[in-house]
Amino acid sequence: MAPAECVDIDPDWKILDMCAAPGGKSTQLRNKLGEKGILVSNEIVSSRCKILTGNIERLGLKNTVTTCMDTAKLAKLYPNTFDLIMVDAPCSGEGMFRKEPVAVEQWSVSNVELCVKRQRKILSDVWSSLRPGGLLVYSTCTFNREENEDCVEWIATELGATPLSIDVDPEWGIT
Repeated sequence: MAPAECVDIDPDWKILDMCAAPGGKSTQLRNKLGEKGILVSNEIVSSRCKILTGNIERLGLKNTVTTCMDTAKLAKLYPNTFDLIMVDAPCSGEGMFRKEPVAVEQWSVSNVELCVKRQRKILSDVWSSLRPGGLLVYSTCTFNREENEDCVEWIATELGATPLSIDVDPEWGIT
């Protein structure tokens, strides 16, 4: 849940949570917004979008829209719109090894390569929806360099982003 906590959110921002299911980060983001702020929570996988929508409705989150759209289509609808875009990208899931033994069985170098391609497509599609001066938070639950540091370098080089450092609360226990 750290990605949503690393940004000081203005209460009237427009935020896009790009890979939003099941909705934990969307909930965190929405709770930081004021009455004028708007959150768009997108999930491309329809079965996961149903779960996302159910959680958003159950929690009664106002000024929140859920969508089930391809990233390229969504970006065309919202050019230069969002103050913050959260991309907690689908990844190879190394961070789930301890929790879900099947994650170990499903891991492979080819899956990492597939994930990197998917991550870059999502990022390149959604980049045009970020307003000038807006923030993009990119995160994964994996540990490998290809899906993390190399992807951040790609975002800077190919998309023109300026990487920012964040203050990590020591209580989070992460580096």
